[in-house]
Amino acid sequence: MKKRLRKKKHLCEFKQFGWYVEYELSERSEEEEFWDLMLDEIDSIGLEVGGATTSFFTTPRKGASLEQTYEKRQQLHSWLQQQPGITGVTSSPLTDAWYGPFQN
Repeated sequence: MKKRLRKKKHLCEFKQFGWYVEYELSERSEEEEFWDLMLDEIDSIGLEVGGATTSFFTTPRKGASLEQTYEKRQQLHSWLQQQPGITGVTSSPLTDAWYGPFQN
């Protein structure tokens, strides 16, 4: 397959990986304040997110290697665990961001 098609279809060297993040916030009243704080952290790490506030899929910005993706995943997971009022943080294994498998 030609490079142009591999890039268009996000295959081989153009694969992009991401992971699911879930957490519980002990105080629902603080959810908006925490989400603003978390979005700042996500931006500083160099991630993009999509989904709900307590359950979302995240990927690194384009151009990140697989090793950098693992590091960013660990960085976000550690940051969430250190936040007061956060319980039950889980990060799924890396998955192909374009072809899955995706959680239902």
